[in-house]
Amino acid sequence: MKETPEKPLGLERVKRWLYDKSLDERGAGCVLCGSCYGHGPVNPMEDEPGFKSKCPPYEYYRFQRFTPKSRWLMSQRVFHGLDSITPELKEIIYSCTTCLMCQEICGVRNDGYGPWDITVAMREEITEKEGPLDAHRPILEGLRLFDNPWSQPRSDRGQWAKGLGLARLGKNEASTLLFAGCSADRDSGRPGAVSLAKLMKQAGERFVIMGEEEGCCGLYAKDLGFRKEYYRLEEGNLRMVGMGGIKKIVTACGSCRRIWQDYPAEEMKGIEVLHGVEYLEGLLRAGRLKFTKSIRKKVTYHDPCHLGRGCNVYEAPRTILRSIPGVELVEMPRNRRWSWCCGGGGGAPEAFPEMSLWNAEDRLREAQESGGEILVTTSSLCLRSFASCQQEQLKVQDLFEFIYQAI
Repeated sequence: MKETPEKPLGLERVKRWLYDKSLDERGAGCVLCGSCYGHGPVNPMEDEPGFKSKCPPYEYYRFQRFTPKSRWLMSQRVFHGLDSITPELKEIIYSCTTCLMCQEICGVRNDGYGPWDITVAMREEITEKEGPLDAHRPILEGLRLFDNPWSQPRSDRGQWAKGLGLARLGKNEASTLLFAGCSADRDSGRPGAVSLAKLMKQAGERFVIMGEEEGCCGLYAKDLGFRKEYYRLEEGNLRMVGMGGIKKIVTACGSCRRIWQDYPAEEMKGIEVLHGVEYLEGLLRAGRLKFTKSIRKKVTYHDPCHLGRGCNVYEAPRTILRSIPGVELVEMPRNRRWSWCCGGGGGAPEAFPEMSLWNAEDRLREAQESGGEILVTTSSLCLRSFASCQQEQLKVQDLFEFIYQAI
């Protein structure tokens, strides 16, 4: 494998937004308005005023230092050599769940970067100088040794597809790839990957999977600050799809969809990236997806942060749910762009399990109060978070698995 060319990482990668510019350009930085965590003035980015509860670590700790605004300011001080990296700084930087809410509403991030990007760059800085948090070290080792965050051997990858008769990349001329994701062989991701594959087969789609050759999309590497690993995984994935003549990538996980769309545009030219729910909506509109069974249930849908705010995919899942006979879709108060994070991203479950659990339980409470009998979502991270809750709760199910029941 050729050596990955040197690319910027850490705070150097985002120095333009840390005031390393001429004085007249400094307006591109944080103006300390507080909108990023729900307690500032309504700015142009928040054209539809949302809820005050926006930032999970702030709402959990209730100290302003845990806000995106403060993480930005702390990163500036480290960048200019005014502060060192301390255990307290690490706690603040790594408590972010990468829910992308601050990125959604920050009024000064429209030239490329914003609060979340600064947090990730700070994590890169910490990783390069001191290594990862102990809680995240197994994830980094898994990525380095096995190309997935769970240290699953290559020989065990792709077991989710056993018995489905799916073609492998390189052994079939299909130009559509089903990218299952690292969680497809785990309890949180298997039902969704299997159901999506069955739906694609039923629609007559000719597609392939990577099986044991599939590596991580780079989600954990990117969000936890393992930038060099992210570049390596990105390069490997691009090489695989290029060699396989892939023109369309359908992901089973919202987080994978977000990462694939962020790959270099010039190298992804001619390749369409869709989440499975976007793909299924297309089938529905074309008359290739038909529901023959009724499901008489009240259903509420949880917008995963990475699929919703990360990819702006909000209506496709709702369109499909409303099309299933018998389904009554009921919305939680915090939905679409204001969806409350499940607490499952950014390495929070590993480093701050109490906060992550609090997030998930608060979201389940909201789902319960909506009147829904079933909570459906389409993110293995979210499904893992909800499964960790001990309280009595409504049924939680993967969206693709739910959809397949109506075929």
